[in-house]
Amino acid sequence: MSSSEEEKLFKTRFEEHKDAVFRLCLGYFRQDSVLAEDALQETFVKAWIHRKQFREDSNWQTWIYRIAVNTCLLQLKKEKKEAQKSAELAIQPHSEYDPEQERQIQRMYACIDQLSSQNRLLILMVLEGISYATIEETLGLSSENLRVKIHRIKKQLYPCISHGKP
Repeated sequence: MSSSEEEKLFKTRFEEHKDAVFRLCLGYFRQDSVLAEDALQETFVKAWIHRKQFREDSNWQTWIYRIAVNTCLLQLKKEKKEAQKSAELAIQPHSEYDPEQERQIQRMYACIDQLSSQNRLLILMVLEGISYATIEETLGLSSENLRVKIHRIKKQLYPCISHGKP
């Protein structure tokens, strides 16, 4: 493949997956769009640098999600070491702002933040609408194991989201 064909293919894949990767990163960074954008860019830079390591018989979507997850986790570790500070979501009011809906969303993400890192990753991927097959391949889970884990996570989250209790 020529370098111009390679660039064109990469640009196409970027356009196809950038929004989903960005939303996945948003979940890791508690809706902080600046940090999510940084992680998105770093994910695709890493993908470009290591593009020769991608095996064509593999699923590109799974590969880019794995890079994104690792990038987000590394960035979170760096931030925790550097500052040990909690980031608050800055909400810009606009005409369609619904404070009750915003509270529910914040409560949901606060509950998700209490999950283990693997369960948090799994439920964020489900919320993103990523196919179960892709999640299974990305996390190395069987179909049955994935369904059981999702059921248990939902059961664990329900009281917290509904009543604010873990």
